[in-house]
Amino acid sequence: MRNPYEKFIRIELILLVIVILISLIALFQGLFILVFLCFYLISLSLVCDALLHLYSHNSQQAGKQILRAVMLFILATYLLFAL
Repeated sequence: MRNPYEKFIRIELILLVIVILISLIALFQGLFILVFLCFYLISLSLVCDALLHLYSHNSQQAGKQILRAVMLFILATYLLFAL
């Protein structure tokens, strides 16, 4: 029997693998826009994790993950416009 939230788990893992690949490219090429893309993808991964916690009736963990995602999103956006 499959986990009913398997699509969120897969999306989260796919996003993290994409972040690793993009960050390696950004490291070797020195492109800052890719670093900011990584920040946004990590934030999206945290939102997927929060949805998993929310649907598993663990609202405290979901709230913490959403708060982390929002803080990372705001920080990345601020840094994007400050540079």
